[in-house]
Amino acid sequence: MWSTTPMRGHWLRENPRFEKPAGATKVQGSTKPFPGSASRSSWTGEGVVMKFGKVLRETVRTRMPAWSEYMVQYKALKQLLKQLAEAQGRADDAGHDDEEEIADDPLARFTERLDVEVEKINDFYMDRIEEGVIILHAMTQQVDALIASSSNDVPQISAIQRALVSYHFNLLMLQSYVALNFSGVVKILKKLDKKFGTAHRKAYLESIVGLPFYNCAALGQVVEDTETLFARLDAAMGRASARLKVPCAVPGSEAVEARQGAPMAQSV
Repeated sequence: MWSTTPMRGHWLRENPRFEKPAGATKVQGSTKPFPGSASRSSWTGEGVVMKFGKVLRETVRTRMPAWSEYMVQYKALKQLLKQLAEAQGRADDAGHDDEEEIADDPLARFTERLDVEVEKINDFYMDRIEEGVIILHAMTQQVDALIASSSNDVPQISAIQRALVSYHFNLLMLQSYVALNFSGVVKILKKLDKKFGTAHRKAYLESIVGLPFYNCAALGQVVEDTETLFARLDAAMGRASARLKVPCAVPGSEAVEARQGAPMAQSV
């Protein structure tokens, strides 16, 4: 799992050969849309639908505890909604005479708090993508050099394969992070509309559609590039093994063969 301080350092402790290449820049994301957020089936078990808040807490606790402070604070947002609804109710009962009760527009107050959460999620996502792209660039350079030299160093190829599988798993975890947080934003907006009789969800989602974490184009592209790189490395392993006439074992290849959609529920 990615570290938060910083992620690149965490990876390099495991794979010291993968240093940041000179002049490395962030890769432009694909225009293809992210396959989507976690489906409702991700939150069911043996026919029993679990509440999203519980799923979010359990997922963070068991799968991504180091990222807990960067997750949407769903429970706190629910509590704020309750407080604002109660204040609005008291103001309505009093005929709007209590200026302190109605001084703040509850919709504006809630939107301001949600903006903070969305900005936090988006910043974290962008940091992880930028660091991940740098690491993928370094691994690509190493694979390019290995293939160009027609290396027969099977242990080295195997080591890079293992590092690439670990990297790919981290990308899937980031996909789950995005799906969980996006679902949290959508669900809390739905609760807002229900409590106050508004139609704010559509307008709010339209206002954040341009954020990187929302469209996830860069993450989808990095996942594809990683799978392509693994395929090249797998072919290099086959050629090296054939030249040396040794069995070709690909460590953890099933993790890289998985496509974007299927591992989402597994990661969540």
